[in-house]
Amino acid sequence: MQKVLSDAMLKRRSGCMKEKGDTYYLRARDDLIRLVPLSAKRILEIGCAAGMTGKALRERSLEELVGVELLEEMAEKAKPYYTRVFAGDIEQLELPFENCHFDCIIYGDVLEHLVDPWALLKRHRLLLKDGGAMVVSIPNIRHYRIVKKLLLHDTWEYTGDGILDKTHLRFFTLKSMRSMLEEAGFEIVTIIKRPHGSKLLKAVNWLAGNCLSGHLVRQYNILAKKKQ
Repeated sequence: MQKVLSDAMLKRRSGCMKEKGDTYYLRARDDLIRLVPLSAKRILEIGCAAGMTGKALRERSLEELVGVELLEEMAEKAKPYYTRVFAGDIEQLELPFENCHFDCIIYGDVLEHLVDPWALLKRHRLLLKDGGAMVVSIPNIRHYRIVKKLLLHDTWEYTGDGILDKTHLRFFTLKSMRSMLEEAGFEIVTIIKRPHGSKLLKAVNWLAGNCLSGHLVRQYNILAKKKQ
């Protein structure tokens, strides 16, 4: 049986998300939009915030743009930019769409907030047409600052945002991201590293034979396609 958040846990998580302030929700994810295939006409965005990404996507000639947002007040702000917006916990929502309905699903910094992202991806895979695209961004727990604090200072401190955001329930490396997507029935097409370190760190990494690459990335943006 799929695990979901209790009402108390959901209320706490919602409260933590509200603490981030409106500016957190008022940015378009241009980095993810660039990965959305131009051929995608029906798009589902999970975690649509106040709708700025949807607003930007509307510049394309779409047939349908659907958003899902945890916070009701942000979902209300997003409504003008979407065909339809659902407010609530995506792990508990049953979206009223037939199998193979969408061309693309976007998860912008969403999966790490979920109890069971593995099960959700398998369930949402059914909503994608064969060969449909999934665009996802996930923070990298191997980032050198996290590893440094843990190894040298025995520190694992949650913060208001970032890799150790206190609303994160799951943590991923690139290897575990690959595993999750492949097990859910997706084939990875493109991986974007964001950012990939300063010039100094890149130089150090080059001198070390590129063995530090996985520690310089704060976030991975991934384009994957549904396997047929």
